[in-house]
Amino acid sequence: MQKALRESRDALLEAEKKLARCDVLTDLANRRAFYERAEQERKRAARYGRPLSVAYIDLDNFKQVNDTRGHDAGDQVLISVATVLKNNLRAEDLAARLGGDEFALLLPEAGDAAAAFVIHKLHRLLTAAMQERSFPVTFSMGLVTYDGVPQNIEEMVQKADDLMYEVKRQGKNAIRHLKSK
Repeated sequence: MQKALRESRDALLEAEKKLARCDVLTDLANRRAFYERAEQERKRAARYGRPLSVAYIDLDNFKQVNDTRGHDAGDQVLISVATVLKNNLRAEDLAARLGGDEFALLLPEAGDAAAAFVIHKLHRLLTAAMQERSFPVTFSMGLVTYDGVPQNIEEMVQKADDLMYEVKRQGKNAIRHLKSK
């Protein structure tokens, strides 16, 4: 009986740990999990001199879906985005929903060309998924590839976020990629 109680307690504890680091709607990593894993990868990239890429994705016109079709439709958009991301990244990559309609990608050991390939492929697949369901959503993306990793993950994510906002200011639905030393 004690063994069963211990196993039950351990299972509940594991479930709580997952909830603390998982976005419930999309089943992607949440902000906390993303930053924890990104910091580990940043340190590993610095130690071994390996590249590291970070992408920031914002959904264009997402509010319009919520306003015209309701929040259930908005949830379906977010779930569709998560599905595309999960199905098209390597096992070692990490996709996260940072909040609302903002997502981030961590691409360990992905140099300039590999990261560009991935982000362009995702942009194409995400766009097709939205068109298939007649959602007016497009994607503004910022991608930064580091050969020399900065001192903290916040700087990395902020640079990718800044690139994404450049895309927004220039008309949306595009990718801005920067290689950083």
